[in-house]
Amino acid sequence: MSLLKDLKVSRRFALRGALGGIGVAMWLPVLDAMCNNNGTAFAAGDALPTSFGIWFWGNGVHADQFTPTATGNGDAWQLPTALAPFADVKDSLTMVTGLDMMDAKFKGHGWGVVYVLAGGDGNIFTSVDQLANTPGHDFENSKATQYMPTLDQLIADAVHTNEPFKSFETGMIAFTGDYNMGTCGNAIAHRGPNNFLPPKRDAKAIFDALFSGAPPPPPPATGGGSSVGGAATSGPTPSDISFKARRSVLDAVLQDANRLKMTLGKVDSDRIDSHMDGIRALEMRLPAVSDSGSGGSSNATGGTGTGTGGTGSTATGCTTPAAPPMTIDDMTARSQTMNKLLVAMLSCNLTRVYSHLWSGARSDSTYPTLNLTSYGHHYYTHGSDGAEPRSMERYIMAQYADLAKVMKATPMGAGTVLDNTLIYGISEQGTNPHDHLMKDYHILLMGKAGGRLPGNRHVRLVGRKVTELMLTMQQMMGMNVTSYGSWDKTSKTMPEIM
Repeated sequence: MSLLKDLKVSRRFALRGALGGIGVAMWLPVLDAMCNNNGTAFAAGDALPTSFGIWFWGNGVHADQFTPTATGNGDAWQLPTALAPFADVKDSLTMVTGLDMMDAKFKGHGWGVVYVLAGGDGNIFTSVDQLANTPGHDFENSKATQYMPTLDQLIADAVHTNEPFKSFETGMIAFTGDYNMGTCGNAIAHRGPNNFLPPKRDAKAIFDALFSGAPPPPPPATGGGSSVGGAATSGPTPSDISFKARRSVLDAVLQDANRLKMTLGKVDSDRIDSHMDGIRALEMRLPAVSDSGSGGSSNATGGTGTGTGGTGSTATGCTTPAAPPMTIDDMTARSQTMNKLLVAMLSCNLTRVYSHLWSGARSDSTYPTLNLTSYGHHYYTHGSDGAEPRSMERYIMAQYADLAKVMKATPMGAGTVLDNTLIYGISEQGTNPHDHLMKDYHILLMGKAGGRLPGNRHVRLVGRKVTELMLTMQQMMGMNVTSYGSWDKTSKTMPEIM
């Protein structure tokens, strides 16, 4: 029963194996055997992990399809048109509208992304007019960066203990546009000026990262199997785990999984089976959904991919034709696969802080998926400003909602992953981005933050500041902070959302 004993004292548990000589680890979700009798904490007494994430998209939103007609709790408010995909997770949605940046005057995307992700650039300002006095700081050109650590990294520094990843960064569409937005265009997470953590945009690269780090198991002893247990030791990331010798990660750890299931009850045994089935399904999708094609996709470094997704030369010197534009099914499959990988990471307690950059601030990415290729997203919000950007916003929200739905469907203790997370859904512009007013930000918080956020609530706080919400979220994550921000520096929080 040593395996069961290990589970009782473990916050994280990995099945180990080897695949083609490469050590792999399949991390398990939080099982009942790891928890107290009520499923509200780990058996050793530690609280279940509450995670924090940022879900970011560029170019703001349009009030006519994003603003609910009423405020309040429960049935007192209904989802507006663009948020219809959140119907199944409305009970975990907290919508905050009406917030401003400083005095809500005109300013561009670069200033907005510095504000909503880092609370400013370190200069104490309360008026947009003061932003002209920023010597040595750039906001909407190739030198732009985050001059202060972003919110996710502040929280990561505070809550990280021994999780394998202090934070994990993913992305969907690489930055495209006439203006180079510096490091802010292609990355959310910043530790400081020009010190950024680039997002992974290739589903297979994310898969490999999740299953790396386990040393090859020792030869089985007579009558025994390979080793099983707690945190895997670090090691090099396999270059092609899921396709090595056409075998699955699951094949490598199956023996350990079967040994473990023999010590567990039916609920946990079924949960392991479901987890392994999910991993198998993800593996089978990787060749089809790995980063390729056009329509704004890119490799993890933000460039243009080669192989199936770009143009290049074969061994005979022939030119490989460009891949056709990505269809809506292709883009949706990529997005949903990345959502599932992220939730697998959270359910296995591999990190407590994550960020997903759907598209960058001021991005002019096109959407072949929606038959919108003549112009880009940013152009449409400032040019025609008609139906095109609104259809893009509805599509983006459907992908955010899909992440929440996967979280809700994934158990964690007595609740779900969604119950134990807080996601800051934000864009750099407020409503009606055509006007560029730093006014009326619409912010979508997902999850119940480990019981600290009731959900199913629309709170409209006209004229209040985004930094107040950012301070509130830090306190919800257990940080001992009493003030935040340099633009709109504040000690005021938002009890209204609680």
